[in-house]
Amino acid sequence: MKIDYGVQIEPQFGYTYHHIRKVAKAAEKHGFESLWTSDHFLIRPEAVDVNCLECWTTLSALATETTTLKLGNMVASQSYRNPALHANIAASLDHISEGRVYFGIGAGWKEVEYKAYNMQFPKPRVRLQQLEEAIEIATRMWREPVAKYDGKHYSANTVSMPKPEKKHIPIVIGGMGTQLLKITAKHADVSNFAWNTPLDTYKNKLAVLKKHCRRYDRDYEDIRKSAGLHLALATAEAPAKAPYEKYSGTRNWDYKSPKDAADFIRGYKDLGATHFVIVFPFGAESESIKILMEKVAPLI
Repeated sequence: MKIDYGVQIEPQFGYTYHHIRKVAKAAEKHGFESLWTSDHFLIRPEAVDVNCLECWTTLSALATETTTLKLGNMVASQSYRNPALHANIAASLDHISEGRVYFGIGAGWKEVEYKAYNMQFPKPRVRLQQLEEAIEIATRMWREPVAKYDGKHYSANTVSMPKPEKKHIPIVIGGMGTQLLKITAKHADVSNFAWNTPLDTYKNKLAVLKKHCRRYDRDYEDIRKSAGLHLALATAEAPAKAPYEKYSGTRNWDYKSPKDAADFIRGYKDLGATHFVIVFPFGAESESIKILMEKVAPLI
């Protein structure tokens, strides 16, 4: 069973691009499979001095500075960008990176960002419908000469070039809601449950996903299982507070030994997870990546 690791960057925590680039270089050097960014515009409305780099712009820059590291969003909100434009952005970055893109997408949830950017924030049922339509448009744009779709919420009728380097960009859907898992069963290549989901919940949600796969005649094994983790490793302590902690308060991490970290990860592996996307303490990402690959991964 091949295990892959990705590092998660939360741009709204106050990252500079220089900091993110350093993490990406460390991830590639030490054998991490991927780097991920969340899709946010702000940490809090009052956080006027905290950076929040736009996710696709950041990944595009990283694509030119890496050669093997895969790049994705965990996960992008379907409603933050026109769905046809969103699909084209992903295909363009896949072209730039020579096929290293994941298309992470979700229904969207952070209402304060919708209000800040003057976007409508419909009820969850509607956002889930929009998510499925956005995925339908994306797959048509990646596969068909002219993408035509006329849905309840979104529509498209356009040529779309470039196409993905490998004909399809892996679709990652993040979330565990019952209705969302129906969409995952129909469309996802990777299903991610986050963050630090209790093992019994993780197991139960996988059972729900398997049930939906049977319903939609989808091979459950065709969907890769991913776990989103917050993990702090002993001897890789955060050097200082992150910029966002000025507004949220100090984050108290539980620093784990290599053995304890391996046991923690193995719990998800034993349930079928083979892909781990990890948030490390702000400022300790590069050292954490090194320790995980040298001291933790061999124990799993």
